[in-house]
Amino acid sequence: MSSRLYSTDLAFIHHVGHGEFARRVAPEIIRILRANGIARGLIVEAGCGSGILAAQLVAAGYNVLGIDQSAAMIRLARATAPAARFRVASLAHASIPPCRAIIAAGEVITYVGRREASAFIRRAGARLEPGDLFVFDFIESGAHRTYALRTRVGDGWSLTSRASLNASARLLTRHIATTRQIRGTLRRLRETHRVRIYRRSEIAAVLATAGFEFTMRRRFGRCPLLPGNVAVIARKLRTPGTTL
Repeated sequence: MSSRLYSTDLAFIHHVGHGEFARRVAPEIIRILRANGIARGLIVEAGCGSGILAAQLVAAGYNVLGIDQSAAMIRLARATAPAARFRVASLAHASIPPCRAIIAAGEVITYVGRREASAFIRRAGARLEPGDLFVFDFIESGAHRTYALRTRVGDGWSLTSRASLNASARLLTRHIATTRQIRGTLRRLRETHRVRIYRRSEIAAVLATAGFEFTMRRRFGRCPLLPGNVAVIARKLRTPGTTL
């Protein structure tokens, strides 16, 4: 079983069959940026995937740097949003340049451990100026996120998955199997994704320490999240430790 995340076939299937969240959330994130006075400048998208959100940010007039640990996703992103810049890097170690906003939508921080997620939030705080934004979401509860075998089929591909929680209900494991027709050959691959469940108090404490004020909701603007997910709109302050 592969330990890699979003290798070539899963990245392709995610792009063509599961890109609806990125398409729906993109205009809401652009509205959030503009409502906070960010109409131009560099936006860093961590966990950019196949570049669907990045393409809409570019079309809205922003400069975009996309970061993802999957080389296959970055290849797709470069084709999807050729005017943006992309690089392969893990969220746990990626360097972040000074920018106007950092976006990590789509459960991105849940793919790293608690220590790495906390370090990423602190790095975000260090690279933003007062008034700049950090926009992301996380999984607060896995209660409605487990499921038995589920299959989705598309043109030349299929994806089968199941999801379960561990005994502490703090780790959600997704077992994913892909099948893809490539030049007359049927290719089958498997991946296992383990994502963390975070308490609001954990995230809030790190945000406050990193110098953010923030709101937490169940949606980005008019775009609802999956059950158990929380959207965070965090604004960098001059004085750390204040929450909204």
